Amino acid sequence: MDSLTDIQQAVYDYTREVLQQGRPFPSLREIASHFGFQHTTARFHLKALEKKGYVRQRSQRVSDYLLHEQGLPEKALPEQDSAPASSFDLVARIPAGAPSAVFDETPESFSVTYDFFGGGDILGLRVVGDSMSGDSIADGDIAMIKRQRDANKGDILALRIEGEITLKRLSIRGDKAQLLPSNPQHQVRLVPADQIEILGKLVGIIRKF
Repeated sequence: MDSLTDIQQAVYDYTREVLQQGRPFPSLREIASHFGFQHTTARFHLKALEKKGYVRQRSQRVSDYLLHEQGLPEKALPEQDSAPASSFDLVARIPAGAPSAVFDETPESFSVTYDFFGGGDILGLRVVGDSMSGDSIADGDIAMIKRQRDANKGDILALRIEGEITLKRLSIRGDKAQLLPSNPQHQVRLVPADQIEILGKLVGIIRKF
């Protein structure tokens, strides 16, 4: 793998730091703002990281990137046909109840087959609480979250609300957002829509009996 320039290393380290905080891969605008770049300069450095095998573009959107697993070039990643095990860090606990402070870190990790959850930029979050029990999501489950900023109606989402995170469905009406539990014993929470950040979509649950 080609070595990085000082500024390329700084951009790469910043993207890793953002992901470790449980946030989606930073946009070109966020990278530009963080370093004081022009938008085109941020794109130039991401393209350089992509060429050297440190990140890859996962869709046609110019800002839609993810880190290569362990910083390896694409040719070094396992072929999906062979379905080898891939290690996921269990990075945090996510409340399925009242939102709480962002990403209470945990050192645990686990392995599943590489393509089991459909690929993409995925992390595991330990569920705390029972507000989504109507979807058979229980306290202690591992919620597999695909990092993305958009959502479709009915998606179960990892959401950030002013420094707190929660696992809920989301309904936005005008300038208000409803956080929708599936357990009828929990109330719908109403918050300003501009305080909501989508961290990702639930794509699977792992449960140990």
